[in-house]
Amino acid sequence: MEDQQCQKRSVDEVEALLDGVSAVVVDIEGTTTPVSFVKKVLFPYILENVETYLKGRFDNEETKADISALRELASKDIADKVEGCIEIPDGEADEVIKCCVENIKWQMADDRKSTALKQLQGHMWREGYKTGKIKAMIYDDVEPVITQLIDEGVSMYVYSSGSVEAQKELFRHVEEGDITKLFTDFFDTNIGSKTECSSYTAISEKINVIPGEILYLTDDPKEGAASMQAGFRVALLDRDRNPLITRQVRCDFLTIKSFGELFGEDDMDQKRLEGNGDLDASDEEVDDDCAELDDDDDDDDDDEVDEEEEDLGEEDD
Repeated sequence: MEDQQCQKRSVDEVEALLDGVSAVVVDIEGTTTPVSFVKKVLFPYILENVETYLKGRFDNEETKADISALRELASKDIADKVEGCIEIPDGEADEVIKCCVENIKWQMADDRKSTALKQLQGHMWREGYKTGKIKAMIYDDVEPVITQLIDEGVSMYVYSSGSVEAQKELFRHVEEGDITKLFTDFFDTNIGSKTECSSYTAISEKINVIPGEILYLTDDPKEGAASMQAGFRVALLDRDRNPLITRQVRCDFLTIKSFGELFGEDDMDQKRLEGNGDLDASDEEVDDDCAELDDDDDDDDDDEVDEEEEDLGEEDD
């Protein structure tokens, strides 16, 4: 699709995105929270502390459940012949912990978002927040805009690849104070993958709001495609030069740089207010229940951003 075919959106049309919306669902990484916080604070905390954490809590029932979930996943991965998977035995503590650590590091290096991994991470981050080793971060526009939306009768929800417990701990420990009360409910991958439209249908049914009255805010075009196929309204966050937002993506989706743009509160570059038109998203992986997406994204390579720029970006699962 040529640039001139991209439908430009006015400020009024961006604001109109909220017309008739009764619920807003937000992603975390790259949407409410900088990618750099996740990549440079949360993930390193796990890698640096997981062995000590497991040794100190090996006989704890919660930790036993975490190890059991990791072991079950590893067994499934091995049965499925997943390359690189480390099996976790059911035996002596030292051997179990050693294999758990190797398995966790392997999963994280592969950027896996398994529920078993996210469950353990959530429990470790809870301890990190409690001890003060971790201080959560959100963008400055998040809390005031969410408050404004709630004042206008909109219900707020979170959907992230991180566990529900990890989500709550993050929003409980931001500099603004505990803002978990602003959200009606939280969802993680227990409801389904974030790139499957059936997950968004399930959320719609769970919160009892029809898809057309739900706005999903995320930084990931694949999630945007899946949620749009489920009937959600979508706006992609292009914070800090989001490398996922290519020229083609700007044509396929409406993009904003902050939550404030939903109310016309920020200066806006009209050239990037494009989309929510025809989906033409290559690399969009949605499940078989969703409509097929055309694949003519030939311009993505022109918009690649240096990997270090990505670290300045959210989030996540």
